[in-house]
Amino acid sequence: MKRLICDVLFPHALALAVLGATGVAFAADAMPDVEQANAAYRRALEADIRAKSEPPSPVSASLLASMKIVAVQGCQRVDADYIACIVGVDAGMRRGYQAYRFAHDGSVWTLANSVDAAIPAPSLADAQRLVRRRLGEEGARQQDPARKAEFERAAAEATVSAMNSCELDDDSGAVECTVRLRLPDGSEPSATQRFQLNGSTWSLLER
Repeated sequence: MKRLICDVLFPHALALAVLGATGVAFAADAMPDVEQANAAYRRALEADIRAKSEPPSPVSASLLASMKIVAVQGCQRVDADYIACIVGVDAGMRRGYQAYRFAHDGSVWTLANSVDAAIPAPSLADAQRLVRRRLGEEGARQQDPARKAEFERAAAEATVSAMNSCELDDDSGAVECTVRLRLPDGSEPSATQRFQLNGSTWSLLER
């Protein structure tokens, strides 16, 4: 399981409340289904094999033949030509998640030939909505009036000022990002937060 170097908890009580789960949707984009994604994946693998000067060994050929996409967890548009998808891959002896770029060429989905596939991640605006919603939910559970008011203010004013070093956890399919939050009291705590993309909907996961 991949871990980021920055893995500190938010030092502020309000920021700790961000660790709950909630979701927000962005504008839906077309995305391949499992059959379409796997067909694109297999074509890319076969093209790569043909491009090599020597055929793979029997062991490698067997491994490549067993590899397939078994789930399309979610996709996010990268630019006018590509979408980045988090997919479940069955590699025979191991299953995990990978991020790949797909393009739609007429009626056929294709897999981009790029080692720098963009990892889907929520935008600052999406992350901020998730954080504010979570703070609002936490504020609604507060019994102390002063604490309740503090959370309500944070839910209205907290700002996600930066989000960096996003990596895909290939065991769970979650995206881990270092998030910096600016709170109404002027503090700017940072922490690694876990997001999950299902379809076109981002969720903020518990740690």
